[in-house]
Amino acid sequence: MTEAPLNLAGRLARTFITSKLTTVFLLAALLLGALAVLLTPREENPQIVVPGAMVTVALPGATAEEVDRLVVAPLEGVLSEMTGLDHSYGTAQPGLGTVQVQFKVGQPPEDSLVKLYNRVIANRGRLPADAAIPLIQAVDADDVPIVTVTLASSAYDDFGLKRLADSMAERLRSTPGVSVVSVYGGRNREIDVALDPVRLQSFSISLAEARGALGASDVGLNLSGPARAGRLERLRYSGELGSVAAVRDLVIGVRNGRTIKIGDVATISDGPHVEITRLSRFGFAAGDPRAKLGEGEMPAVTIAIAKKKGENAVTVSEAVANRVARMQASFIPRAVHVVTTRDDGQKADEAVNALMEHLAIALITVSFIMLLFLGWREALIVSVTVPVIFSITLGADLLGGVTINRITLFALILALGLLVDASIVVIENIHRHYHHERSDASQEDVTVLATNEIGGATNLATFAVMLVFAALLLVTGMAGDYFYPIAYNVPIAMLASIIVAYIVTPWAANRWVKRPASTGGILDDGSAEEAGAHAERKPDKLRDAYLWLIRPLQEHSKARRA
Repeated sequence: MTEAPLNLAGRLARTFITSKLTTVFLLAALLLGALAVLLTPREENPQIVVPGAMVTVALPGATAEEVDRLVVAPLEGVLSEMTGLDHSYGTAQPGLGTVQVQFKVGQPPEDSLVKLYNRVIANRGRLPADAAIPLIQAVDADDVPIVTVTLASSAYDDFGLKRLADSMAERLRSTPGVSVVSVYGGRNREIDVALDPVRLQSFSISLAEARGALGASDVGLNLSGPARAGRLERLRYSGELGSVAAVRDLVIGVRNGRTIKIGDVATISDGPHVEITRLSRFGFAAGDPRAKLGEGEMPAVTIAIAKKKGENAVTVSEAVANRVARMQASFIPRAVHVVTTRDDGQKADEAVNALMEHLAIALITVSFIMLLFLGWREALIVSVTVPVIFSITLGADLLGGVTINRITLFALILALGLLVDASIVVIENIHRHYHHERSDASQEDVTVLATNEIGGATNLATFAVMLVFAALLLVTGMAGDYFYPIAYNVPIAMLASIIVAYIVTPWAANRWVKRPASTGGILDDGSAEEAGAHAERKPDKLRDAYLWLIRPLQEHSKARRA
């Protein structure tokens, strides 16, 4: 028998069909996939790097029109000269100008901030002389909260809930993986000093003296102490005002040998601001069992927790939930409802579980169809290749820094219907050679020949699909970053599918699929010769029906035209 030259598929099949490295390849791929599932960060949406910053400049005493002309317009002109800038927009209000800057997607955040700072400081001379030093604050997309916890109670007002939320926020900031913790809603604690003009005049105290005393006293200083044993001791003066008594006893002057305190010229109160400027409420829906308590809408305060860049949202959300549960058991009153109103980590985890569910359904469906038309051994081989392909793809995500998110999962589910094609084509052709082609060659040679036979067409179809999805890499901007997991995962999954189809499928077929007894051989001139006793074969009704339909179309032109 003249052996056809081997292409890529045939060479891979020939190399690995009896090699022990095939088992090593299978175990390594599955181990890599298991590590990827455990270690790859999970989040709801892809990470999109959009560097941004906010430049704030104070101009005391200026109107909004003056701030716009003297501060905002020059700043926008300076920033427009920068490279890598996408757009900027400014706002002006009395005494304060703000310019928000957004750089192009993909720009390094740290380098962008350094460039922005250098440009603003270098052109500070274009701002008014009495303008304050520009304040530059980074705006990070990773600061979007992944977990929000709402405190609600009918027994406590928004002031009490705010103080409780502030205490919880301080503890949550030390949770591993947590970056920014913010508290929304409620009223802050304030020590209000209402100066009485009549009493100020009676003690001959000016308003400037009273304000100066308050500002000068609410400080902490490091002082140099006495020298002892040749060493200079350090002293700490703590002058922070933290209570009503400390403010009331603050000395603001001396008149006729008498010490004048703030309490003598002002009314001091401790507590929230009396005037409510915002209101935050929370209530349970009718379907919630807690709605039967009849509390209705309650004052509420929300704690928003963001994760650090690159952290696993599932792990961070679980750590936050455990920390909140410990705080509930220790100091949060029973009358306060603690409700998790947002949990992106749980959503990401549910999405991964949904992928596993769809994967199982797809495997069962493909295996059932293969079982009907080829046999249970062929169906088992195709079913084995799918987890191996997914393991290689998820391993590439781990090594390439791609997180598991909704777009990644969409790409894997999209590729699921494509990646089994190569294995099905290979195993079907091997099955056909085993059962319908006459050959006196060994089973190993027939398996390699069957794989080699479909290599060219399978490669062309697979690389065409890979090229289509890889074209998404040409999409730029925010859309390009958002759909990057598709452009990354689908081509890798397709490439892994043909590698597995050429390595694992022939190796498994050579071991697991039984070849019927040979009925003859093929001579070099193409004629058939009997090679042994004729073996009984089961009739293939599907093949006979296909030939009955296709042969007339191939042999008769009139049938094709009809």
